[in-house]
Amino acid sequence: MSALARMRAMYAFDRSLTDPDATDRLLDRAAAAGITILITKAAAVTPALADACHRAGLSVYGSIACFSDHADPRPREDLRPVDEHGGWTAMEWYTGLIPTDPDHVQALVRRCADLATGPADGLVLDFLRWPLHWELELRPGATPRSASFDPVTLTSFTRATGHPVPADPREAARLLLGPLYEPWHTWREQVITDVTAGIAAAVRAARPGLPLGMFLVPGDAWQRRLVGQDIAALGQHVDGFLAMTYHAILHQPPSWVARTVADLAARTTRPVVTMVQTTTDPALARGADWGDRLDADAFAQTLAEVDGPLCLFPAEGMDDPRWRALAATDRRSLS
Repeated sequence: MSALARMRAMYAFDRSLTDPDATDRLLDRAAAAGITILITKAAAVTPALADACHRAGLSVYGSIACFSDHADPRPREDLRPVDEHGGWTAMEWYTGLIPTDPDHVQALVRRCADLATGPADGLVLDFLRWPLHWELELRPGATPRSASFDPVTLTSFTRATGHPVPADPREAARLLLGPLYEPWHTWREQVITDVTAGIAAAVRAARPGLPLGMFLVPGDAWQRRLVGQDIAALGQHVDGFLAMTYHAILHQPPSWVARTVADLAARTTRPVVTMVQTTTDPALARGADWGDRLDADAFAQTLAEVDGPLCLFPAEGMDDPRWRALAATDRRSLS
Protein backbone atom coordinates (compact mmCIF):
# COMPACT_ATOMS: atom_id res chain seq x y z
CA MET A 1 0.00 0.00 0.00
CA SER A 2 1.39 3.41 -0.98
CA ALA A 3 2.04 6.19 1.50
CA LEU A 4 -0.81 8.24 0.05
CA ALA A 5 -3.27 5.36 0.31
CA ARG A 6 -2.85 5.31 4.09
CA MET A 7 -2.27 9.04 4.53
CA ARG A 8 -3.54 10.79 7.66
CA ALA A 9 -2.05 14.21 7.20
CA MET A 10 -2.40 17.86 8.09
CA TYR A 11 -1.43 20.92 6.07
CA ALA A 12 0.18 23.66 8.17
CA PHE A 13 1.11 27.13 6.96
CA ASP A 14 4.84 27.72 7.00
CA ARG A 15 4.34 30.87 9.07
CA SER A 16 3.06 28.66 11.92
CA LEU A 17 6.21 26.52 12.03
CA THR A 18 8.79 29.15 12.95
CA ASP A 19 8.65 28.56 16.73
CA PRO A 20 10.29 25.20 17.51
CA ASP A 21 8.47 24.75 20.83
CA ALA A 22 5.05 25.51 19.31
CA THR A 23 5.85 23.20 16.40
CA ASP A 24 6.75 20.38 18.77
CA ARG A 25 3.47 20.82 20.63
CA LEU A 26 1.51 20.73 17.37
CA LEU A 27 3.32 17.62 16.17
CA ASP A 28 2.84 15.79 19.48
CA ARG A 29 -0.86 16.62 19.57
CA ALA A 30 -1.27 15.55 15.97
CA ALA A 31 0.55 12.27 16.52
CA ALA A 32 -1.66 11.50 19.51
CA ALA A 33 -4.73 11.92 17.26
CA GLY A 34 -3.37 9.61 14.57
CA ILE A 35 -1.78 12.09 12.17
CA THR A 36 1.26 10.61 10.42
CA ILE A 37 2.30 13.30 7.90
CA LEU A 38 2.82 17.06 8.07
CA ILE A 39 2.53 18.94 4.76
CA THR A 40 3.80 22.48 4.38
CA LYS A 41 5.59 24.57 1.75
CA ALA A 42 8.62 22.73 0.46
CA ALA A 43 10.86 25.74 1.11
CA ALA A 44 9.94 25.52 4.80
CA VAL A 45 11.00 21.88 5.13
CA THR A 46 14.36 22.38 6.77
CA PRO A 47 16.47 19.64 8.33
CA ALA A 48 15.39 20.94 11.74
CA LEU A 49 11.70 20.65 10.86
CA ALA A 50 12.22 17.19 9.39
CA ASP A 51 14.01 16.10 12.57
CA ALA A 52 11.18 17.47 14.73
CA CYS A 53 8.61 15.57 12.67
CA HIS A 54 10.57 12.36 12.84
CA ARG A 55 10.98 12.66 16.62
CA ALA A 56 7.19 12.94 16.90
CA GLY A 57 6.68 9.96 14.62
CA LEU A 58 5.55 11.94 11.55
CA SER A 59 6.87 12.24 8.04
CA VAL A 60 7.03 15.66 6.39
CA TYR A 61 6.02 16.45 2.80
CA GLY A 62 6.77 19.64 0.93
CA SER A 63 4.20 21.32 -1.34
CA ILE A 64 5.45 23.03 -4.48
CA ALA A 65 3.56 25.93 -6.07
CA CYS A 66 3.90 25.33 -9.80
CA PHE A 67 1.88 27.96 -11.69
CA SER A 68 1.10 30.59 -9.11
CA ASP A 69 2.72 33.76 -7.87
CA HIS A 70 3.12 31.88 -4.59
CA ALA A 71 6.32 30.61 -6.19
CA ASP A 72 7.38 34.02 -7.49
CA PRO A 73 5.64 37.09 -6.04
CA ARG A 74 6.99 39.22 -8.92
CA PRO A 75 6.76 37.02 -12.01
CA ARG A 76 7.35 38.25 -15.53
CA GLU A 77 4.30 40.06 -16.84
CA ASP A 78 4.07 37.74 -19.84
CA LEU A 79 3.39 34.84 -17.46
CA ARG A 80 0.11 36.44 -16.39
CA PRO A 81 -3.04 34.82 -17.78
CA VAL A 82 -5.49 36.51 -20.14
CA ASP A 83 -9.19 35.70 -19.95
CA GLU A 84 -11.87 35.69 -22.63
CA HIS A 85 -12.37 39.44 -22.15
CA GLY A 86 -8.75 40.25 -22.88
CA GLY A 87 -7.58 40.92 -19.32
CA TRP A 88 -7.25 39.31 -15.92
CA THR A 89 -8.40 40.54 -12.54
CA ALA A 90 -6.82 39.04 -9.46
CA MET A 91 -9.22 37.55 -6.92
CA GLU A 92 -8.32 37.66 -3.22
CA TRP A 93 -4.81 36.24 -2.72
CA TYR A 94 -4.52 34.29 -5.96
CA THR A 95 -2.98 35.03 -9.34
CA GLY A 96 -2.22 32.05 -11.50
CA LEU A 97 0.52 31.80 -14.10
CA ILE A 98 0.33 30.29 -17.57
CA PRO A 99 1.72 26.73 -17.89
CA THR A 100 2.98 27.18 -21.46
CA ASP A 101 6.15 29.24 -21.11
CA PRO A 102 9.10 26.88 -21.80
CA ASP A 103 11.58 28.76 -19.62
CA HIS A 104 9.23 28.78 -16.65
CA VAL A 105 8.43 25.09 -17.09
CA GLN A 106 12.11 24.15 -17.32
CA ALA A 107 12.89 26.15 -14.19
CA LEU A 108 9.98 24.47 -12.41
CA VAL A 109 11.22 21.00 -13.33
CA ARG A 110 14.70 21.85 -12.05
CA ARG A 111 13.26 23.28 -8.83
CA CYS A 112 11.25 20.12 -8.18
CA ALA A 113 14.29 17.92 -8.81
CA ASP A 114 16.37 20.04 -6.42
CA LEU A 115 13.70 19.86 -3.72
CA ALA A 116 13.54 16.08 -4.15
CA THR A 117 17.09 15.83 -2.84
CA GLY A 118 16.26 17.84 0.30
CA PRO A 119 15.00 16.72 3.72
CA ALA A 120 11.32 16.20 2.74
CA ASP A 121 9.96 12.65 2.89
CA GLY A 122 7.62 13.36 -0.03
CA LEU A 123 6.49 16.12 -2.37
CA VAL A 124 3.03 17.36 -3.37
CA LEU A 125 2.56 19.42 -6.55
CA ASP A 126 0.29 22.43 -6.05
CA PHE A 127 -1.21 24.90 -8.55
CA LEU A 128 -0.37 22.46 -11.34
CA ARG A 129 -3.22 23.63 -13.52
CA TRP A 130 -4.53 26.41 -15.71
CA PRO A 131 -5.34 29.66 -13.88
CA LEU A 132 -8.65 29.74 -12.00
CA HIS A 133 -9.49 30.87 -8.49
CA TRP A 134 -11.72 27.84 -8.24
CA GLU A 135 -12.59 28.34 -4.57
CA LEU A 136 -14.71 31.32 -5.67
CA GLU A 137 -15.32 30.55 -9.33
CA LEU A 138 -16.70 27.03 -8.84
CA ARG A 139 -19.20 27.97 -6.16
CA PRO A 140 -22.85 27.27 -7.01
CA GLY A 141 -24.14 30.02 -9.28
CA ALA A 142 -20.70 31.44 -10.11
CA THR A 143 -19.47 31.85 -13.68
CA PRO A 144 -15.88 30.66 -14.00
CA ARG A 145 -13.51 32.46 -16.32
CA SER A 146 -11.53 30.82 -19.10
CA ALA A 147 -7.77 31.24 -19.51
CA SER A 148 -5.43 31.72 -21.01
CA PHE A 149 -5.58 33.56 -24.33
CA ASP A 150 -2.14 35.14 -24.03
CA PRO A 151 0.30 35.22 -26.98
CA VAL A 152 2.54 32.42 -25.68
CA THR A 153 -0.39 30.06 -25.18
CA LEU A 154 -2.10 30.87 -28.47
CA THR A 155 1.15 30.32 -30.37
CA SER A 156 1.75 27.04 -28.52
CA PHE A 157 -1.75 25.81 -29.34
CA THR A 158 -1.38 26.55 -33.05
CA ARG A 159 2.05 24.93 -33.18
CA ALA A 160 0.79 21.77 -31.45
CA THR A 161 -2.55 21.37 -33.22
CA GLY A 162 -2.22 23.16 -36.54
CA HIS A 163 -5.29 25.28 -35.80
CA PRO A 164 -4.59 28.97 -36.51
CA VAL A 165 -6.21 31.40 -34.10
CA PRO A 166 -6.45 35.21 -34.08
CA ALA A 167 -3.90 37.14 -32.05
CA ASP A 168 -6.62 39.21 -30.38
CA PRO A 169 -7.56 37.35 -27.17
CA ARG A 170 -11.26 38.17 -27.43
CA GLU A 171 -11.46 36.90 -30.99
CA ALA A 172 -9.35 33.86 -30.11
CA ALA A 173 -11.64 33.07 -27.17
CA ARG A 174 -14.72 33.16 -29.37
CA LEU A 175 -13.12 30.58 -31.64
CA LEU A 176 -11.57 28.39 -28.95
CA LEU A 177 -14.67 28.35 -26.76
CA GLY A 178 -16.85 27.76 -29.80
CA PRO A 179 -15.91 25.73 -32.91
CA LEU A 180 -12.51 24.67 -31.50
CA TYR A 181 -13.76 23.90 -27.99
CA GLU A 182 -12.84 20.21 -28.05
CA PRO A 183 -9.28 20.45 -29.46
CA TRP A 184 -8.62 23.48 -27.22
CA HIS A 185 -9.55 21.68 -24.01
CA THR A 186 -7.94 18.40 -25.04
CA TRP A 187 -4.71 20.27 -25.69
CA ARG A 188 -4.94 22.14 -22.38
CA GLU A 189 -5.23 18.83 -20.53
CA GLN A 190 -2.23 17.50 -22.45
CA VAL A 191 -0.18 20.54 -21.44
CA ILE A 192 -0.78 19.85 -17.74
CA THR A 193 -0.17 16.12 -18.16
CA ASP A 194 3.10 16.74 -20.03
CA VAL A 195 4.39 19.13 -17.35
CA THR A 196 3.47 16.60 -14.68
CA ALA A 197 5.28 13.84 -16.56
CA GLY A 198 8.40 15.99 -16.85
CA ILE A 199 8.38 16.83 -13.15
CA ALA A 200 7.77 13.22 -12.13
CA ALA A 201 10.64 11.96 -14.29
CA ALA A 202 13.03 14.56 -12.88
CA VAL A 203 11.99 13.90 -9.28
CA ARG A 204 12.39 10.15 -9.64
CA ALA A 205 15.74 10.52 -11.34
CA ALA A 206 16.91 12.73 -8.48
CA ARG A 207 15.51 10.51 -5.72
CA PRO A 208 13.97 7.19 -6.71
CA GLY A 209 11.03 6.09 -4.58
CA LEU A 210 10.17 9.52 -3.19
CA PRO A 211 6.36 9.78 -2.87
CA LEU A 212 4.93 12.34 -5.28
CA GLY A 213 1.37 13.59 -4.87
CA MET A 214 -0.70 16.31 -6.51
CA PHE A 215 -3.40 18.66 -5.27
CA LEU A 216 -6.53 18.24 -7.35
CA VAL A 217 -9.34 20.71 -8.00
CA PRO A 218 -12.61 19.07 -6.91
CA GLY A 219 -15.87 19.14 -8.77
CA ASP A 220 -17.33 17.41 -11.79
CA ALA A 221 -15.61 16.49 -15.05
CA TRP A 222 -16.45 19.83 -16.70
CA GLN A 223 -15.04 21.78 -13.78
CA ARG A 224 -11.84 19.75 -13.74
CA ARG A 225 -11.50 20.34 -17.48
CA LEU A 226 -11.51 24.08 -16.86
CA VAL A 227 -8.15 23.68 -15.13
CA GLY A 228 -6.84 20.94 -17.42
CA GLN A 229 -6.57 18.20 -14.80
CA ASP A 230 -7.26 14.84 -16.47
CA ILE A 231 -7.07 12.60 -13.43
CA ALA A 232 -6.81 9.38 -15.44
CA ALA A 233 -3.84 10.66 -17.44
CA LEU A 234 -2.18 12.33 -14.45
CA GLY A 235 -2.39 9.11 -12.48
CA GLN A 236 0.20 7.61 -14.79
CA HIS A 237 2.79 10.00 -13.37
CA VAL A 238 1.99 10.73 -9.71
CA ASP A 239 1.45 8.40 -6.77
CA GLY A 240 -1.85 9.88 -5.70
CA PHE A 241 -4.06 12.93 -5.41
CA LEU A 242 -5.16 15.24 -2.63
CA ALA A 243 -8.67 16.42 -3.51
CA MET A 244 -9.17 19.96 -2.21
CA THR A 245 -12.68 19.30 -0.93
CA TYR A 246 -13.01 22.47 1.16
CA HIS A 247 -16.77 22.24 1.38
CA ALA A 248 -17.37 25.40 3.42
CA ILE A 249 -15.23 27.50 1.07
CA LEU A 250 -17.19 26.10 -1.87
CA HIS A 251 -20.56 26.63 -0.13
CA GLN A 252 -21.31 22.91 -0.21
CA PRO A 253 -22.78 20.61 2.48
CA PRO A 254 -20.58 17.98 4.18
CA SER A 255 -22.23 15.23 2.13
CA TRP A 256 -20.72 16.81 -1.02
CA VAL A 257 -17.26 15.76 0.17
CA ALA A 258 -17.88 12.02 -0.01
CA ARG A 259 -19.71 12.26 -3.36
CA THR A 260 -16.90 14.25 -4.91
CA VAL A 261 -14.14 11.97 -3.69
CA ALA A 262 -16.05 8.88 -4.81
CA ASP A 263 -16.38 10.35 -8.31
CA LEU A 264 -12.67 11.12 -8.46
CA ALA A 265 -11.67 7.71 -7.12
CA ALA A 266 -13.76 6.02 -9.82
CA ARG A 267 -11.62 7.69 -12.49
CA THR A 268 -8.16 6.64 -11.32
CA THR A 269 -6.35 3.66 -9.86
CA ARG A 270 -4.31 6.00 -7.66
CA PRO A 271 -5.31 6.88 -4.08
CA VAL A 272 -7.49 9.95 -3.63
CA VAL A 273 -6.99 11.71 -0.30
CA THR A 274 -9.92 13.69 1.12
CA MET A 275 -8.96 17.14 2.34
CA VAL A 276 -11.11 18.15 5.32
CA GLN A 277 -11.59 21.83 6.02
CA THR A 278 -11.11 22.50 9.72
CA THR A 279 -12.26 26.10 10.10
CA THR A 280 -13.47 29.30 8.46
CA ASP A 281 -11.71 31.55 10.99
CA PRO A 282 -11.10 34.93 9.29
CA ALA A 283 -7.82 35.30 11.15
CA LEU A 284 -6.47 32.21 9.44
CA ALA A 285 -8.10 33.04 6.10
CA ARG A 286 -6.28 36.39 6.12
CA GLY A 287 -9.00 38.22 4.26
CA ALA A 288 -10.16 35.40 2.00
CA ASP A 289 -13.75 34.17 2.10
CA TRP A 290 -13.63 30.66 3.55
CA GLY A 291 -17.39 30.33 3.95
CA ASP A 292 -19.82 30.37 6.84
CA ARG A 293 -18.84 29.43 10.37
CA LEU A 294 -17.60 25.85 10.72
CA ASP A 295 -17.74 24.79 14.37
CA ALA A 296 -16.40 21.59 15.95
CA ASP A 297 -19.68 19.73 15.46
CA ALA A 298 -19.73 20.60 11.76
CA PHE A 299 -16.12 19.49 11.49
CA ALA A 300 -16.98 16.17 13.10
CA GLN A 301 -19.90 15.79 10.71
CA THR A 302 -17.55 16.22 7.77
CA LEU A 303 -15.11 13.69 9.21
CA ALA A 304 -17.95 11.19 9.38
CA GLU A 305 -18.22 11.48 5.58
CA VAL A 306 -14.60 10.40 5.07
CA ASP A 307 -13.84 6.77 4.31
CA GLY A 308 -10.18 6.53 3.47
CA PRO A 309 -7.04 8.67 3.61
CA LEU A 310 -7.42 12.28 4.71
CA CYS A 311 -5.61 15.57 5.12
CA LEU A 312 -6.71 18.37 7.45
CA PHE A 313 -6.66 21.95 6.16
CA PRO A 314 -5.44 23.95 7.87
CA ALA A 315 -3.81 22.35 10.90
CA GLU A 316 -4.05 25.71 12.64
CA GLY A 317 -7.84 25.33 12.76
CA MET A 318 -7.65 22.36 15.10
CA ASP A 319 -8.61 22.74 18.76
CA ASP A 320 -9.33 20.27 21.57
CA PRO A 321 -12.83 19.24 20.37
CA ARG A 322 -11.59 18.78 16.81
CA TRP A 323 -8.56 16.75 17.89
CA ARG A 324 -10.83 14.52 19.94
CA ALA A 325 -13.14 14.03 16.96
CA LEU A 326 -10.19 13.11 14.78
CA ALA A 327 -8.77 10.71 17.36
CA ALA A 328 -12.16 8.98 17.51
CA THR A 329 -12.09 8.41 13.74
CA ASP A 330 -8.57 7.03 13.99
CA ARG A 331 -9.72 4.53 16.61
CA ARG A 332 -12.65 3.50 14.40
CA SER A 333 -10.30 2.93 11.47
CA LEU A 334 -8.19 0.60 13.60
CA SER A 335 -11.08 -1.36 15.08
